[in-house]
Amino acid sequence: MGVGGSPRRHGNTEILLEKALAGAYENGADVEFVRVGDLSIDHCQGCNSCFNGGECRINDDMIGLYKQLDEAEVIILASPVYFSGLSSLMKQMIDRCQCLWARKEVLGGSIGGPGRIGALISVGGQNPPTFRNSISVVKSYFNSIDVEYSAELLVPAVDEKGDILNQPEILEKAYDMGVCLVSGRSGS
Repeated sequence: MGVGGSPRRHGNTEILLEKALAGAYENGADVEFVRVGDLSIDHCQGCNSCFNGGECRINDDMIGLYKQLDEAEVIILASPVYFSGLSSLMKQMIDRCQCLWARKEVLGGSIGGPGRIGALISVGGQNPPTFRNSISVVKSYFNSIDVEYSAELLVPAVDEKGDILNQPEILEKAYDMGVCLVSGRSGS
């Protein structure tokens, strides 16, 4: 499963995510691409109602996304760097997974199956951009939903839409990431 958190459709981050998903697909995985910007997702309200059953009380597009995240064997999050962190779209989606954290940590339940892995793709316009904050948030998020952080593709100095197409070695790394993430797996 690839989750794109860039507000720019078909931009550098999304191109890399699509390459990674192509590598996974061409090696036998069922793949899903979710563009967070196409979903209607409200912000977490910190109401803690999820502490009483592991479900979020907000009825929006996250309801379907929770199921997808729960079923995915491999999750690739892709976000550009915005002020030394993830895009607000990606961060809002992550924050709304508080109910998954509550299901695990407060209620003693489980999330997904065993052996789930995840990766981060991130593109930054500065050279070098700060990826540290994004990595920290994604590692914390993956830990909360029982996904092992296992790969990253961090690309600095790419800003204008489509610039990544001038770096075939990076496109190949994205494709290879998808291949590696699904090697030995039968699904997404």
